[in-house]
Amino acid sequence: MKKLLTLVLLLVSGSVWAQDVVRDSVPAVADDTTAVEENVIGTKPSLRHDKGRKEANVLGAPVYYDGNGNVRGSGISSQIYHRPKHHYLNNLDNNFCSIFLEGEALHGVNDFAIGLNFTYLPKRWGAYGSVLFGYNRNYLSVGPALRLSGYDSSVDWQLYGGVMFGGRSTGGEVGLRVATPQRSKEFCFTSVSMGCAVVGSHALVTFGASIDMVAIFGLATFLFW
Repeated sequence: MKKLLTLVLLLVSGSVWAQDVVRDSVPAVADDTTAVEENVIGTKPSLRHDKGRKEANVLGAPVYYDGNGNVRGSGISSQIYHRPKHHYLNNLDNNFCSIFLEGEALHGVNDFAIGLNFTYLPKRWGAYGSVLFGYNRNYLSVGPALRLSGYDSSVDWQLYGGVMFGGRSTGGEVGLRVATPQRSKEFCFTSVSMGCAVVGSHALVTFGASIDMVAIFGLATFLFW
C-alpha cells in the first residue's frame, strides 16, 4: 500500500513540474493592446493595435488633379487646361529664354555710341555685359541681371545694373528689359531695354533691342527712307 501511495505522489509531482516548465517557456502576452511585443529571437512580433491618436502625415495629404489641371475637391475649377501650381515643368528655365543679344545705343550731352549688349540669365540670376563705341570715348559695362517675372508670367521682366567704364572715368548703370517668353529655343529673338548711367560727371541714356528687331528696323528704314 505504501509503495502504491508513493508511486501516485511521484506521478502527480511530475505532472505539476511539467506544467510549470511549459508555462515558463511561452512568451508572456501583455494585456495592454497598445503595447508592442518585443521582437525576441525565435518569436514572431505581434501586430500593433494602437487605438490612440495616429501620427500626423508630415508629407501632407496626397493631391489629385483632373484632366484640366484643377485640384480635385478644391471647389475651384476651370474648363481651360493649366498646369498645377507645383508641376515639375513650372521652372523659370522652361518658360523664359536664357540668352539675350541686343544692339544698344548710348546718348549723352557730349557723346553718342553704339554697340552690343549680351545677357545670360538661365533662372532668376544672371550676368550682363555691354561694349559701346562712341565719338569721344568707348564704354564698357558689366554686372548682375535679375529676372523679376514668375514662371507663370506672360512677359519676361528683367532688371540689370553694374559698373560702367568710359574712357578714364568710372560710373554705374541700371536698366530694365522686357522680353517675350521662350518659344522653342534658349535664344531670345524679341526684347527691348532701356537704362541710364552716370560716368564721371556725365549722365547717359541707353536703348537696346534684340538683333532681329534691329534688322527689321534697319530694313524698314532702308526701304522707306
